[in-house]
Amino acid sequence: MAVTKANIQVTWNGGDSDYTLTNGSVVSSDAHTFDGSAVMAMITLKADNTGTPASGDTVDFYLLYTTGDPDGSSNEEYDTVDHGMHISSLDTNKDDPARKTVEIPVSALGFKVYAKNNAGSNSVKVSSEVYETRVS
Repeated sequence: MAVTKANIQVTWNGGDSDYTLTNGSVVSSDAHTFDGSAVMAMITLKADNTGTPASGDTVDFYLLYTTGDPDGSSNEEYDTVDHGMHISSLDTNKDDPARKTVEIPVSALGFKVYAKNNAGSNSVKVSSEVYETRVS
């Protein structure tokens, strides 16, 4: 059995490597599909405040998983925003930029990253990368 590892950039807005969220706004990444041979994965999340960080300048990150088509409608469906898996809150007032890496389950087909900027007035640039361990 061969073990390989791969870094995959999460893209936003049709292929961008990062996305700038204005205060109070949200965004979902482009879809990420796990490689069929993936047995483990980690995701690194990054939030970079575009102004002078202030108290409350946080970004909540969620994974919106998909296992395919739960109702047979021929459309791949993702978890709804209010029911996604919360994976981290990054506080740019404590660290700017703020980064965190967490292990994520790979048994789903894939996911989208959902980011919510909780800042009162600042924009925050978000980005992330998946690191998959694969066995073939």
